[in-house]
Amino acid sequence: MIEPGVIAAETIEREPTEGDAPESRQLAQTAARLALVVGRLNRRMLRATEGLSHSGLSALASLVKFGPLRLNELAQREGVAAATITRIAVELERRGNLTREVDPLDRRAIFIEATTSGIDYILQARSARADVMTALLASLDGDELKLLEETLPVLEALVLEANFGDRA
Repeated sequence: MIEPGVIAAETIEREPTEGDAPESRQLAQTAARLALVVGRLNRRMLRATEGLSHSGLSALASLVKFGPLRLNELAQREGVAAATITRIAVELERRGNLTREVDPLDRRAIFIEATTSGIDYILQARSARADVMTALLASLDGDELKLLEETLPVLEALVLEANFGDRA
């Protein structure tokens, strides 16, 4: 059994002020704990994927799924700025995971596409990340695992809302 509240003791929060409602303090504490947990999980998965960031993996996965895209189309799909997707594309190209081609209809635009190496990398990275999570989940008892499974739809809905502006 995992000891509850361990992460809570590690979070650093601002001192509550007299006007803070108890609900807002609780929300702030929950947000701080969740941010810390997500950050730590992300660092573990980052090590499992040879240092390619979640943003890089996501962009590469979009290229694998949707085929060649212009940089601006990928930026929009990923919900990031053009400068951010350019930086990600440079890193993916440096790793040999994507190629760039000039758009024959608009020579000012560039299409980027996942390479075979990029496709293989996505499959390996997904497997490695799943292995990290499987190892962590294996330490939970049945009740803890059930609680986590029941919480996942809420987290998934929050992610959809953050990405697409609505809860599905």
